[in-house]
Amino acid sequence: MRKTLTALSLMILTGALPVLAQTGPGLGVGAYAGLNFPVAQDDQTRGAEYGFAGRFGLAPLIVVQPYVSFVKWGKPGTVSGVDLGIDGSKVTSYGIEAEIGNFPGQIGMAPYFVAGIGSYKIKNDDTGFDQNRFGYSGGIGLGFGLSRQLGLDVRARFIVVPQKEGGSKKAIGATGGVNFSFGGE
Repeated sequence: MRKTLTALSLMILTGALPVLAQTGPGLGVGAYAGLNFPVAQDDQTRGAEYGFAGRFGLAPLIVVQPYVSFVKWGKPGTVSGVDLGIDGSKVTSYGIEAEIGNFPGQIGMAPYFVAGIGSYKIKNDDTGFDQNRFGYSGGIGLGFGLSRQLGLDVRARFIVVPQKEGGSKKAIGATGGVNFSFGGE
C-alpha cells in the first residue's frame, strides 16, 4: 500500500508540473494542529492531532495534498463502571487528499470540500493492538488567503478505518493550520 500511495503521489506531481507553471502559485506546504475525537469508541477519548502537507494546485479549484498526520488519543474514563487502566492509542497516518476550493496563493476566504485516502497505523502499547489499515476521510473547511504566500485554514474531517476483525475505527478531526505558497507573480 505504501508503494502504491508513493507512486500515485509522484505520478500526480509529475503530471501536474506543466499545469502548475501556467496557474501561478500552485505549490505550497502546510502544517496543522487540533483535536481528534474518536466516534463510538469507549476505550478512547479525544486527543491531540498535528500534521504536515504538501499542496499542489491542479486547476483553479482542485488541490492535491499529500500528508502525514499524528494523533494521540486520550486515556479513557470508566467503561460500565470499570477503570480500563490503559492509555489512549496512537495513530500515524499518511496519504493523499483532494480539496475542491482553497487554491494555494489565492487571497480572500474560500470554503472547500476535502476527501482522501490513506494508510492508518493504530497502536496501543497497553492492549497490544497494532494494525496498519487503509482508510478514507471526507469533510469541509474554510481557507483564509492573507497574501499570495500565506494562508490559514480550519477544517473538520470524518475518518473511517475498517479493521481486520470487522467493524471500523471512526474519528472526527478538527484542525487549524497555516499554508505557505511558492512561485507566482
